[in-house]
Amino acid sequence: MEDKNKNIESLHAEIASLREELQESNGMINAIRNGDIDALVLNKNGASEIYSLQTADYTFRLLIEKISQGALSISRDGLILFCNEHFALLVGSSCEKVTGNYLSEFLSQPDHFIQIIESLKYGVNAHETFFKAASGQKIPVQITLTDLEPGAHGIGIIVIDLTEKKKHENALIYHQKILENKVQELNSINKNLEEFIHVISHDLKEPLRKILMYSDRINDENLQESDAKAIVTMKSSAARLNSLVDDLVSYSSHTMKEEFSKVNVVEIISEVITDYELIINDKKAVIQVGELPELYASKGQIRQLFSNLISNAIKYSREDTTPIIKITEVDRSESDPKNNIPSVKIEIKDNGIGMEKNHLTKIFTIFQRLHAKNQYSGNGIGLAICKKIMENHSGYITVDSLPNQGTTFNLYFPAAQ
Repeated sequence: MEDKNKNIESLHAEIASLREELQESNGMINAIRNGDIDALVLNKNGASEIYSLQTADYTFRLLIEKISQGALSISRDGLILFCNEHFALLVGSSCEKVTGNYLSEFLSQPDHFIQIIESLKYGVNAHETFFKAASGQKIPVQITLTDLEPGAHGIGIIVIDLTEKKKHENALIYHQKILENKVQELNSINKNLEEFIHVISHDLKEPLRKILMYSDRINDENLQESDAKAIVTMKSSAARLNSLVDDLVSYSSHTMKEEFSKVNVVEIISEVITDYELIINDKKAVIQVGELPELYASKGQIRQLFSNLISNAIKYSREDTTPIIKITEVDRSESDPKNNIPSVKIEIKDNGIGMEKNHLTKIFTIFQRLHAKNQYSGNGIGLAICKKIMENHSGYITVDSLPNQGTTFNLYFPAAQ
């Protein structure tokens, strides 16, 4: 009888425990239905198990606390209900002191708050404004608002400090202004230089023409030998000075870009060959021109470019060798080695006297000569003009050479897109 009573008491205790678990489960289910607790339902071995997401809520709050932007929740009239530590540090205060105040108190312009809230009605939720720190410092920020209705009463705000961004923007504007001033200054200098060279060329060429004209009228037969030599020297110097002035004007004229159009390079080279017909025949030079592409360029400058390079190849030929000049396009699959972009590469190759390796960096410098005037004529401006023409066409020129074997000039033009 005693054992029977113990079993009955045990059953009553187990029933009471089951009722408590049932009540707890019913309470959780009702809370989930009412939206008070989020839950996740998982199926395990054919059975459903319900997990409360109270820990997920904690993780979410921890994330808000730790993110590197300010986070706020405010009532619709701007009362701060919550702020994370990052926002408190931004305004130089603590979360306890920030919470319970109105957001407008932290704005550099308190009236701006009304505009921000009103614009939220029209879907505008991002703004740039200024907060004021406890120290009085104005802090540039970007704020993004999210209306939490109907899930919760209030507005969520993310605050991003723009101080460093504004510093970089201001530095960029400052340096851009400096660059613009430098460009204007450079354009002014170039313009003045062109005007100066043209004025000087006019003032120099007029007396030079008279010197050359009147020196031609002097009868060498009536002069002593020393005087005749002096006259020859004077004529030679005047002619060289006249040539130098022409070259300076030519160099100056290529400082500015001219109007570009499609130009047929083969036709231009054919015209240059016709111009140099006498000297080509005299030197028995052979000029071989392959298939060359059309270029979007200044026709006048491209003509000057090939004129200078062809005349150079003829001028610096070897006395005991027939000058051979080959002008060809290199395979377009080869990229520009300097800028690593698609390019058109044209080679002008000769079998002339060539150059020492240590001279290759000098030849594109204005007035740079590698030979004495009595060996080869010229003022050392031709290749400087070639370099400038290539720069005007957003390209560049290089050179390869070996003494007594020849020289190759490489022209790199940007490929047409």
